Amino acid sequence: MTRLGRTTWWAVAGAATAGLLLSLVVVTRGGDLVEVREVRGEAALSAPSAGPSSGEDGGRVEPSGRPVRSAVQRADASLAGLAPRRTSAPLRVRVPAIGLDADVRPVGVGGDRQMRLPDDPRVLGWYRFGPSPGDGGSVVLAGHVDSRRFGVGPLVALQSIEVGTVVQVVTRPGEVRTYRVDSIERFDQQALPPAVFARTGPERLRLVTCTGPYLPEAGGYQQNLVVTAVPT
Repeated sequence: MTRLGRTTWWAVAGAATAGLLLSLVVVTRGGDLVEVREVRGEAALSAPSAGPSSGEDGGRVEPSGRPVRSAVQRADASLAGLAPRRTSAPLRVRVPAIGLDADVRPVGVGGDRQMRLPDDPRVLGWYRFGPSPGDGGSVVLAGHVDSRRFGVGPLVALQSIEVGTVVQVVTRPGEVRTYRVDSIERFDQQALPPAVFARTGPERLRLVTCTGPYLPEAGGYQQNLVVTAVPT
């Protein structure tokens, strides 16, 4: 998910390739998702490398109206020996406290071994080769913060999320898994911890997108925002 550098949000944003912490990773710069980067068209996520757009102070996101490039780092973007998991796929994610409500669709990786992110920042990508809600390991949801074509997406709201906030993931009509935010972290684009994409261990949800200052000459957003939540 290092390809979100461009402005098509990590996974995550911008997102990247790839227990039940749910995570969203959006990366900036590169148009790929190594971490979760944003790229025009689709973002990609790849091996561990570095979220939504924000000001230089890494605080609130200031919509730029420009494509956001971000990347989400993944522990291992290789698909060797992997296959999509046949479990409950996330269909929608909601965070009522901050007004975040977005559709989720499964994504894989491109020929560059980067996690591909939806072009539209209003839609998040779920790394289908990683854990699903209810599995052990990290469920990674990533997307772009904004894009030149579609404007600002719902992940911008992650800039104001707080520890303890409730996150809901719809896996099928009438079925919702509930998580509570456990940590909020920012990483440089190329410094996303491999643990963000863990396939084993406690269940976690990770929401990833681009953040940090937007520097066109440096490839776009300079950081990834990773929100981790644990099941309630």
